[in-house]
Formats: sequence, structure tokens, C-alpha cells
Amino acid sequence: MSGTNRPRVLVAGMQYEVNSFTAGTGTLEIFRKRRLAEGDEVFATSHGDEVAGARKVAARRGVDLVPIFLTFGGAGPLLDDEVYHYCRDRILAGVRREAGRIDGIYLPLHGAMAAKTYPDAEGDLVTRIREIVGPKVPIVATFDMHANFTDEMARGLDGAVGFKTCPHVDYPETGEAGMEILCKAMAGEAKPRLIHRKVRMMTSAEGHDTNTGPMTEVIALLREVEMTPGVLSATVIAPQPWMDVPELGWSVLVVADGHASVAEGQRQADRVGRHVWGMRERFRSNRISLEEAFDAVAASSADQKPFVLSDASDAPSAGSFGDSTVVLKHLLARPPLAGPLLLTLTDPAATDACHKAGVGAALSLTIGAAFQPIYYEPVTVEARVIGLYDGPYMSELPPMNLDAGRRAVIEIQGFIRVLLSEKPVITLDLKGYEASGLYPREAKTVIVKSAGQFRGFYTPFAHRIVELETPGPVDSILPRLPFRNITRPLWPFDPDLAEPWEGAGP
Repeated sequence: MSGTNRPRVLVAGMQYEVNSFTAGTGTLEIFRKRRLAEGDEVFATSHGDEVAGARKVAARRGVDLVPIFLTFGGAGPLLDDEVYHYCRDRILAGVRREAGRIDGIYLPLHGAMAAKTYPDAEGDLVTRIREIVGPKVPIVATFDMHANFTDEMARGLDGAVGFKTCPHVDYPETGEAGMEILCKAMAGEAKPRLIHRKVRMMTSAEGHDTNTGPMTEVIALLREVEMTPGVLSATVIAPQPWMDVPELGWSVLVVADGHASVAEGQRQADRVGRHVWGMRERFRSNRISLEEAFDAVAASSADQKPFVLSDASDAPSAGSFGDSTVVLKHLLARPPLAGPLLLTLTDPAATDACHKAGVGAALSLTIGAAFQPIYYEPVTVEARVIGLYDGPYMSELPPMNLDAGRRAVIEIQGFIRVLLSEKPVITLDLKGYEASGLYPREAKTVIVKSAGQFRGFYTPFAHRIVELETPGPVDSILPRLPFRNITRPLWPFDPDLAEPWEGAGP
């Protein structure tokens, strides 16, 4: 103990999801615009997230939390080293300052941060923290389901817990689970031992929805494992697949109580690992062509709406910029459809032109490919400005204010309504459209730039959901992307791979 009557737990974390195939380099400004909190601001900005869940357990357990640093940058390109150094060094400074006065450390991480010379940023952070506090201070971290968990992370942690929902809605519950394990360790009620089983497979994010499809079976198995005596938690990590980093692949994490049976924990981790390996073909994406998708829209009756079409290859939630014109170009080349059809597009210059022209103005606009001309081409359209907006809006997922900058709604060919924005913004729920006067429930067709998490919000009212076959940095056919740094063999890059891990047997 720290010498006080109440245990003290240091709280610090960094959260970012890298996409190795998007243009540009991530800067500190990404974090400043979303969340960069130090000291008491960590708790002041924590609402409905992992930290909020951890605080609930700490209050019940009589544990004092010491907030140090927490930042959230969403998803985007590879970070400059200086950005990672800024985050890491503030955390390490706090750990050094509190070393000897803390009884445990809680790290709310994402698990997919990477910088130019740090392909495993969280692993580096955990190692450096462990070097400061030594082996006796328990360290527990929480992770996004789409992290890439590594052996270096496992070596430095006593426990690790990840989300069990996609769309991710169990932020508080995950924080509660992590803090509960930490409290048990500090009180001597358990001796957590983290077991990590790496599985040599990767899958695109469309199959990760925990409300439908194969992932429901995986989560049910994890719940069953957690009923095993001596198992404190069980997690499956299914990385977002657009990280070109070593050790990429699914992970099974089991936190076993060392007072019971670590061997049983390993057996359960291997059991889950073999199970997900056997399901790998079921996770393949089933995208269809633009022509087939819009032919179905054209052939449908007036009351069959809305069609929800996923342009996942341009998903800002997975690090793209939302500037694809592929769907729009296809629409302009075919006969007009019944409307309205809603579409988002990031283009600061076009948004600015609309704000200068004003509502009601008709103008010729060249739009799209503002950030990623390597993937997309701009198109010129005749448009009418029907709405102008500015300022952040509250999102349901993630639960925070999102800032798309200024926004403009334009109408093209009488049925296409494009929501232009100055900045790329996550589009998992309906809030971006609704904050700009567009209502997906009333539309004939809605284009959503998300690789799967949108389903939790659109499924209740969608007539049909379709995943579109489109190009971009969030392509679901992974071998088409220019991976160079992943550890091989890895399925599906090596389709004949027979073992989930070396020595496992087929």
C-alpha cells in the first residue's frame, strides 16, 4: 500500500487508431481538437466512457484515483513521432512523480496507435511504465475491440480487458471490469495473470458486428469462458485491418487468477483461439457492385425505404478522409433515382464556396478528392445550396462532441443531397445528418461511410443494408492493399495456412 488508508490508482491513457494507407501524417492538432486532458480535466471530460466506469468501481471500493493524462484522436494516418512523444512523456512524467505513492495503475488505451518509428506505441508505453514502477505494482489496461494486441503489451500488464460490443457501447462496463480486476489485485483478493494467445488471421471489420453474424457466437463463447472458476475476464481482439504493422492478427486475452489455475486460463484461451480460427471464412466481406445496388433501389417500390448503402472503403472512423466521389460519379452517370438520396463528402473548398454563395444559390462546384487524389477524382456538378451549418454536434458513437467544421447541404439533379464538411468526421450514427437538417429515416437511400458499426443505428429502420464494392484505404479485400510490414504467415494473405499458431496443429 502507499502508506495511506485508501489505495491510490494512477489513471492515464492515449487513444488513437492508425490507418497505414491514408494520406498525410497525424499531428498533435488531431488530439487537441478532440480530447487532450491533463490532471482534473481527465475526469471533467469523461462521460459515458471507460474512465467513467472505472470511477464508479473506485468509488464503491474506496479507491482514490489520480488522473494524469488522457487523449483521444479518433482514427487517421500514421503519427509523427513527436506526437507520440508528447503523449507518452506526459504520462511517464506523472508515473515518475507518483511512483512510491500509488498502489496500482489503470490505462484506458485503444491499442492501435502507431507512429513513424513506433509500430507498437502502446507496447512501448507499457514497457516504460513497468520499468519505472517495477514488478509489484499491478497495471491493468482496457482496449478497443479493434486494437492490435502484442506480446510487449502482455509482458507489461497484469490484466487487460476489451470491448465486447460492436458498435462499441460498453465503454463504462469495460472500464468497470478493468478496475475491478485491479482492485482485486491491490486487495489481495486475486493474483491476475494475463494470458495472450495470438491467432494468425485477419478479417475485415464488416463481420465484427456483435448484434448479428459470426461475432455473436464469439461473444457468447467469451461469456461462457468467464463462468469458468479462476477466470477473471475473457476478451477477443479483432484488429481493425488497415494497420501495416508487425504482429498484426486476432488475439484472445484471458485474465486468470494465479491463486487458482493459470493452466486452465491458457486452456480456455487456446479453446477460443481455435474456435475463431475455425470461423475465419465466415468473416469475409460480401460487398456488391454499385450497379447492382442502385438497380435494386431503382426497382423498389416507393414504400421500400430507406436503402442503407455502406461506402466502407472511405470510412473516417477507420482513418479515411470521407472525400470519395466514387458513388457520386456513378449516380451522375445513370438515370435519376427516386429521392432523397443522402451522401456525405469532405471538401473544405467546396464548403467555403457554398457559405460564400448563401442558401438558395445555384453554382457550379468541383467537389471531392480533397485529401486523397491517389484514390479518387474530383467531379464538377451543378448544385443548389439548401442549408448552411456550423459548430460541433453531439454524437452517440463515440459519445462526444464532433467537429466537422462548417457544413453545407447541396442538392444535385433534384434527388441527391450531399452534406459537405470542412473536416472529416466519424459517421457511425445519424447525428451528423440530423444536425444538418437531413433525416435518414425519411430518405429513400442513405450512403454511410462506415465499415460496420453503423448497423446498430440503421438496422432498426432500414429496408435493406448493402455493403458497396468501392475502392479506398479501408478496402475489405485485404490482399489488395500494399501491406509491407505484417508478420507472415497470416490468413488471408497466406490462404493455405493450416495452423492458427505455430505448433497448434490444423
